[in-house]
Amino acid sequence: MDCKVSENFISLALNPKSGSFMIFGNYLTYGILGSILMDLAIGNKINISDRRILVNQDSGISGIRTHDRMMELLSKSSRPVKISNWLRKLSFTAGWYRREMMKMLVDNGRLKRVGKRFLFIPCNLHYVSDISRYKKLILRFKDIILYGKKPDEAEIMTLGLIFACKLHRVLATESTERQKVRRSLKKLIRDNPVASDVNKTIMEMQAAITESITATVAAGGGPR
Repeated sequence: MDCKVSENFISLALNPKSGSFMIFGNYLTYGILGSILMDLAIGNKINISDRRILVNQDSGISGIRTHDRMMELLSKSSRPVKISNWLRKLSFTAGWYRREMMKMLVDNGRLKRVGKRFLFIPCNLHYVSDISRYKKLILRFKDIILYGKKPDEAEIMTLGLIFACKLHRVLATESTERQKVRRSLKKLIRDNPVASDVNKTIMEMQAAITESITATVAAGGGPR
């Protein structure tokens, strides 16, 4: 099993010039957690139905630390878990998932880590290792959204996260183009001809992420 959705989401969310994330708070938290769930869905580790997560108990381990930990926790539940409840529960340990994903992407060469100091406090910035690959990724998603190129499962799921987490501005620099991208992206996710069960998973995951973000904001912020 690979982690194409989470890898693409994190790569797009990072500013290639500053090495920091371009989305923050709940959008980043639920985006990363949601991307791991989508990886698990593509890998047939879980199924999504009626906004609930059903675990395929005999699917084995993925070999990816973050994904296997999430599977282990999901497997302990005695009944299907509502996606939005699960995302909010995991949000309190989201920092661990983010750090482990970043470490893995540094280890496999997708990202490079640079140590810096800010007001004498050490911190790590992360940059995409291959800027040409990053640009090709953006062009690929723009081709899908604006010019009708056919996406695969991981790509359409990544686009669903981009929409839910308002990351579409990465794909366009001008406000007019951003509006066009978001309108086209919304229509694409709703009407895309990729298998209907994949579309249903995307729509349910999007709704759960939006619900989680809205609920957290209404409650006064929550974990960041």
